Amino acid sequence: MKPVTFPVTRKPWQELRDAKLAERESKIPDEWRVKFDPEPTNLMSLAQSCGLLTSRELQITDNYDATSLLAEIAKGTYTSLEVTIAFCKRSAIAQQALNCLTEIFYDEAIERAKWLDEEFQNTGRTVGPLHGLPICLKDSVNVAGYDSVVGIAAYAFQPEKENSVIVDLMLKLGAVLYVKTNVPQSMMVPDTDNNVFGTTRNPIHKEITASGSSGGLAALIKFRGSLLGIGTDVGGSIRVPAYSHGIYSTKPSSGRLPYHNMKGYLEPGAETVGVLCVNAPMAVSYRDCEMLMRVIAETEPWLYDPSCQYLPWIQPKPLRRTLSLGVIRFDGEVQTLPPITRALNEVCDKLKAAGHEIIELELYKFQDISDNAVDFFTADGGEFLKSQLDITGEPWSTAVANGGMYPCEKKGISEFHAYSSVRAELQRAWLKYWEETAQKTKSGLPVDALILPIQSFPARPDGFLIRSHFSRTWNLLDYPGIIFPVTKVDMAKDDIDMPPPLNDMDAKAQSAWAKGVRERLQGFPIGLQLVGQRQMEPKLFQTMDKIANVLGNVQ
Repeated sequence: MKPVTFPVTRKPWQELRDAKLAERESKIPDEWRVKFDPEPTNLMSLAQSCGLLTSRELQITDNYDATSLLAEIAKGTYTSLEVTIAFCKRSAIAQQALNCLTEIFYDEAIERAKWLDEEFQNTGRTVGPLHGLPICLKDSVNVAGYDSVVGIAAYAFQPEKENSVIVDLMLKLGAVLYVKTNVPQSMMVPDTDNNVFGTTRNPIHKEITASGSSGGLAALIKFRGSLLGIGTDVGGSIRVPAYSHGIYSTKPSSGRLPYHNMKGYLEPGAETVGVLCVNAPMAVSYRDCEMLMRVIAETEPWLYDPSCQYLPWIQPKPLRRTLSLGVIRFDGEVQTLPPITRALNEVCDKLKAAGHEIIELELYKFQDISDNAVDFFTADGGEFLKSQLDITGEPWSTAVANGGMYPCEKKGISEFHAYSSVRAELQRAWLKYWEETAQKTKSGLPVDALILPIQSFPARPDGFLIRSHFSRTWNLLDYPGIIFPVTKVDMAKDDIDMPPPLNDMDAKAQSAWAKGVRERLQGFPIGLQLVGQRQMEPKLFQTMDKIANVLGNVQ
């Protein structure tokens, strides 16, 4: 077992922040610097309008998902080098517009791309299925020689000594790594903001949150400064940012993707118990998420990572019958706002028109699940995080201070064991609840998957925190979920007042939809969540394929 080590720096956090920002700034070449004057509210067109990217670089970064771009690299249409330079340049534009990056290693990425091209030229074969593809990383993914600050000043200028296992496997598969992306302090709040790197902006609307904790990753991918990235999820951290940006993500069950040697905000070892955080892909298409999970499974990660279970990627037999899908419309606390209600209705109507069966279900035991998840999240009372902040005199970030989770009372080992017992009973209750759906379907079989929102409201303004039970339920149960965009806010259809609120949280959510406020969300993406049973990711993607065939606008 590795000894526990802690940062030794005692410099004030402001000094570390300033030095870290200067270091990041120095990593963007002068010839890649751009100005946005005047800066628009929607930042999505800046890559095309700033003049930095050539027409070929725009073609590379605009016209493909990761799967199709890999095919072009393998055919020799593009070299690894030109693809890497294109995404390095576009990510540099994204950083200047969105403040989404933490660590930048363009020089190393370019050298690796050159090596990959030499191997391809010498052998006529790709190094692996990810050959030449630039992949971005959440800041908590360790890359040897670089910091994993994770929004805590004390971790600045403390370079990691070893790669996370998932990094080693992606390199083995031929990937190019080039940037790490911003996270909130603690990685347990739904806005990406910290005292070191500041706030990441959503490129669709600069005053709307990038969400969190994988908000930097989502902003970069939405801007197409990357096509595919690795984030994490312990309560919605990969799914909510994907939803807020109108892109795709998949939260797997624990044990599916390697998680060893990741950087967190808890004391070493704490993330191996309780509600398990998982590595998770985010991408411009759901097939990219499936591709990445499949090729990593083919490396047999259980041979390299003690957190991985023996889970070969076994493709299910073709599903020749129609689907039976459970739909959950209410999270038990906050009513869905009109765009989310419409999105769910439209999807269910299309699926029923195509012959698929929709079964109405509830978010069973939502309050017990939510309470149990929070018990785990607050078990150490925030003490370790506070101890790391105190090293440099750093305060709580605004989002953490307003989030209502830390500081709190520390729990004992007996209480933790009791939480684990409750969790096991809740997981057992949900297995039974899912099995009993067979009594409602025409086939007599349990539902294939669940369709539901990821939250009851569209993307929020920065700093406007609203609770949702649609996300962390599946972390506690350890069920996989796919986020997929389906429509956009349309005031011609969605300009509807809500019924009276059910409670204070519902009233807070409705205040974000008040007349005069909701209009700025016109055109914002609205997505849904597809949830499957534990460790059944191949079946979940098979179900997603059939749904995508019906909807037509899902990639």
